[in-house]
Amino acid sequence: MKYTKSISLAALLSASSAYATTLTSYYEYEIIAPDTTGSNYGPYASGITEDDNTFSAYALKARLEQDIDIGLPYTFNQECFLDDEVCEEVYKGSENSSNLSFENAYQAWRAATANINQSIIDPESYTMGATNNTKVEGFGDDTEVKMTDVVTIDGALFAVGYGSAPYNDGVREFVRRGFVTDPSTSLVSVSLLPEFDGDEAEGVEGGFSSAYKMREVTYNNGTVKKLIIGNSSVSLAGGDSSYFDACYNEGNIEDLDTLSELTYCPGFDTQAWAWEYSGTDLFTESELTGFTLATEWLDDNEERDSGSDVTYSAAAFDINNVGIAVGVSSFEYSDNVEGARQRAIIMTPDDEGSYGVPTELTQATSGVSNQDDTLYNTWAKTITDDNVVMGNRQYAVSKNINRPIEMFIYDIDDDSVTFPFLDKKVLTTKERLAGTSAANTGANSRGYDMNNNGLVVGKADAYDETDPVVNGSARIQSAFLYDNTTGDSWFLEDLLCTQTVDEDGVVEVTHPLIRLQSATAINDNGVVLAEGFQYDSISDFTDLVGATRIFIKLTPDLNSTPDDSPNCWVSDALINSDQSFERSGGASYWLWIFALPLMLIRRFKSNK
Repeated sequence: MKYTKSISLAALLSASSAYATTLTSYYEYEIIAPDTTGSNYGPYASGITEDDNTFSAYALKARLEQDIDIGLPYTFNQECFLDDEVCEEVYKGSENSSNLSFENAYQAWRAATANINQSIIDPESYTMGATNNTKVEGFGDDTEVKMTDVVTIDGALFAVGYGSAPYNDGVREFVRRGFVTDPSTSLVSVSLLPEFDGDEAEGVEGGFSSAYKMREVTYNNGTVKKLIIGNSSVSLAGGDSSYFDACYNEGNIEDLDTLSELTYCPGFDTQAWAWEYSGTDLFTESELTGFTLATEWLDDNEERDSGSDVTYSAAAFDINNVGIAVGVSSFEYSDNVEGARQRAIIMTPDDEGSYGVPTELTQATSGVSNQDDTLYNTWAKTITDDNVVMGNRQYAVSKNINRPIEMFIYDIDDDSVTFPFLDKKVLTTKERLAGTSAANTGANSRGYDMNNNGLVVGKADAYDETDPVVNGSARIQSAFLYDNTTGDSWFLEDLLCTQTVDEDGVVEVTHPLIRLQSATAINDNGVVLAEGFQYDSISDFTDLVGATRIFIKLTPDLNSTPDDSPNCWVSDALINSDQSFERSGGASYWLWIFALPLMLIRRFKSNK
């Protein structure tokens, strides 16, 4: 079912209050509830078309932090630095079904990866909950399928992503394969073949590939290509099947009592990769072979070093209209299974569209001494057509009793980098009006998407979250909007209130009782996809109880600015909300803990 909160422009109200006026919110919001039958968590947005008509999302059977990707070691290679009890709860979950961590932890996820559902959501083609749940050909109902992007090219709709093969007598042909499909038909898909499809002698077949973005690019020589980018397996990690077997360990899932096996994932060495789709009809091709976007990793290795125990990995996450791609690549920090760390990279083509050695985006480590030791990873998430890159970096050491993630923005043409929230937080409307300082050493900020107008969406520490994190609890996160052209930022939930003024001049601000946890997609029209929670009463909103998880579309009022939005902090919901978020009381606490950034995975050092 789809619910729309329709907010008109400032206008006269009904005759009973003829002189009353309404000030609208900056965003018109639309709560969408697609059919995610069989899933327990989500949906989580992953892409939106430029015409606002179609967006992709995925949902999870078992609770897994939405940023985890088993094909991207940087998403799970940081040790758990929270309180021991929290670390154990995150991994094992509870034994009590009344506790929201029951069967929600990573151990449960590993046993349930074959039961992930996904959805393609087209708001123009469904009503009353009817949803186009695309089942990608070649991937059955008992497999893991995730949509990562949806795009319209020359009037044709494409969706890309990855999935696992169906099980047949307890085995499957491959653990992951990228695809491109036509979500409007759900009848056909094209498999994106990896460079290395396994080793029959080692008992590992099928290889590994992921698709993260599709884009039409025009190279300097005028060549136009439809490219799908991601990563591809190029060799077996560790040089044999031992890492693969330890990662998936399909025969002994129930016996796992640590996360050490995850250090071996994805079981393959991967490289940033691209596939060209040259057809006009998906039915003309069933599989594509691709080409490398980077000829080596950051260790100057073109192929696996047989004397090294690290997993070499790389991926491309975005590409702009002239074919400049951005992503992440590894280097050997120490010679053991968990010894690889990763850095943001830029992949620049020559005039003919060929790619060579990637460029490390060293500016992402600016201001950090001993950067190899201090930073676990940096990664470049998006690039605009104006050659502006947005990404994040993740600390390995404590910074004001936190190990934060910090967003960066790098301008290739100017060779300049900024860290918009370096040691400072996003301010609420109330704090901005009061002139409150934004200083907060060790604050978290994570960017997910950036449009060609310089608008960035992501998640950051909620307004009053300043408590120590190391050996404590993770901080609640809130979705933000950042304008790279002005340096201004806002919490998205501050831009949802309406204001009325009656004939006596009495002002009333209405709050929708929504807390937005993260925003993961924005298009060039400024339309945002986010997810969070909605509450039935002010008391529930204040105490963080009784929430309904929501998937939401935010459409901006292009005739105003975010600063024109009514001040939510004078609404009945927030006027007395100076107290900190509740951190106790099982249901509320765990509802938020399992929605927080992934800085939670316990790593067990090995000398293998």
